[in-house]
Amino acid sequence: MEKTTGHPVLLCVRDASVAEAVEVSAATVGVPLQVVSDSDEARAAWPSAPLRLVSTEVAARWSTVAPGWACLVGKDPKELARCSAELGLPVLPLPDQTGRLAEALARSRQVGLRRGATVALLGASGGLGVSTLTTALALLAARRGNATVAVDLAEGSGGLDLLVGLETAPGLRWADLLHARGEADAILPGLPSTEGAAFLAPSRDAQQRPGKAATDAVLGSLAKSAQLVVVDGGRHPVPGCDQTLVVVGADVRSVAAARVTVGLHVPTGIVVRTGPGRSLPPETVAASLGAPCLGVIGQENQLPRLAELGMSPVAVPARRYRRQVDALLERLANG
Repeated sequence: MEKTTGHPVLLCVRDASVAEAVEVSAATVGVPLQVVSDSDEARAAWPSAPLRLVSTEVAARWSTVAPGWACLVGKDPKELARCSAELGLPVLPLPDQTGRLAEALARSRQVGLRRGATVALLGASGGLGVSTLTTALALLAARRGNATVAVDLAEGSGGLDLLVGLETAPGLRWADLLHARGEADAILPGLPSTEGAAFLAPSRDAQQRPGKAATDAVLGSLAKSAQLVVVDGGRHPVPGCDQTLVVVGADVRSVAAARVTVGLHVPTGIVVRTGPGRSLPPETVAASLGAPCLGVIGQENQLPRLAELGMSPVAVPARRYRRQVDALLERLANG
């Protein structure tokens, strides 16, 4: 774990007045800032920056944004809105009268995840929301400034990309990586992404799953490029991960199913799902499985509606769910 990444906030800008306004805010909160105007410089500094700020006159030339939490800055509300709609990035208007820019700069100094952490989530049984939890962890980790990718290895999965509206977005899918071996080339930049997180899902027209060699090569490559790789393993262990969490319902049947999973692969922790019909105390569930409870996720009635609307599971209506997932992420970051 590191208290800071040791890297400055990245500002991609050509407008001198915008650069000056951001520099003043950064100096006020004591955050180092790297100002670039060249695209090659931006690409080189992007992966390690704890926060990326993109001025609208630069963003207007872009059609996509690399994975990692980024925000648009600028003085023209119409141009901010247009670029935000095009790139899917939040906006920080200038001048910073609301203090949102200063707050974002200050947050960039928060504790981050160590580079290359790979966490697998396994479901003790179906219907526990493992795919949704995988997606939510990736999105919230990206909001903290971490380069993050969610990987779908669950058999019969509809695809993590569906949960965030990326099913038709261009980018690599598992079908493109089935023959990856050994030291795979950089994969992260080629993945579809949203809200700063990248997603690797199966192809709709080719459901063949990767073998062990391809899985090892791809996860190894992603661990070198990202700070957090979250894997939806379905019901099967994923070898080589730093942490393996079993998601288990707080009911007798789910605990019994989890014992089978735990018997095959001892997890580093469990996540307890509570709700109607799931009322066992989390500490009882943890004790029965012999693994620490790292988080408790309750029933969130807003999630199905958010999915229908094509909104992410950490959107504003799901406040309680977002807080619970964020608490789990904090445990992982400090573990």
